[in-house]
Amino acid sequence: MTDPPIEPLDLLDTDCADILASSSYPALELQLVRFGVDTAEARIKTNFLTLVRQKPETPEEWAILTEAWEVACEYKPSIEDFRLLAEFLWENQESVEVD
Repeated sequence: MTDPPIEPLDLLDTDCADILASSSYPALELQLVRFGVDTAEARIKTNFLTLVRQKPETPEEWAILTEAWEVACEYKPSIEDFRLLAEFLWENQESVEVD
């Protein structure tokens, strides 16, 4: 089996190392960069998408998700936003395979 060729991402080695070491989901973050998203914006989006994958259990986790939402989406989430998120993602989580 051979690995696919490495694609140049126009990143400094330190930027790539930071993604691999610090990202909550390095593969997604690198994919976003590959598609032309700025590295800082890719980190924000990756952090937010990683957090919404699992329903928060504690007030602290809810606060972290709310803060990430505000940064990524540039507005404060409403109760309706969270209700829809729960309906679309978390209530049907058992039927969705998550890696």
